[in-house]
Amino acid sequence: MNKTILEIYALSVCFFTVACFVITLGLVTWNVVELNSPEFTISNTQYECHQTDSEFKKCLSQQFEYKREDKPEKLPAGNKLTEKRISEYKQIINAEQRQALQGIAQKLIILLIGLLLFLAHWVLAKRAR
Repeated sequence: MNKTILEIYALSVCFFTVACFVITLGLVTWNVVELNSPEFTISNTQYECHQTDSEFKKCLSQQFEYKREDKPEKLPAGNKLTEKRISEYKQIINAEQRQALQGIAQKLIILLIGLLLFLAHWVLAKRAR
């Protein structure tokens, strides 16, 4: 079983592209989960802050615009607080889904380039035999 340097090189590239496929497919799977269940994948801090008005108020009070010494903004109360909490939560969910779509697009590009690289080197390995 005498292998040429060219065949060893081509098969090595094929091996590493398969390893990249496995890693990238794992990341794509996470992006699909992120897209379909953004409430599950947002950070725990963001999730906890938006569950109740009292938690949201605590989180808001830590933000710069409500803590600054010169002209701090007033914390919203009542319905305005609830509306702000719900509105912010929707924005966080939308941002999470957008980020997931971007991740899927990026990883599909990586998979496409990897596939082209794999196929080119697979043909090269077959010819080297």
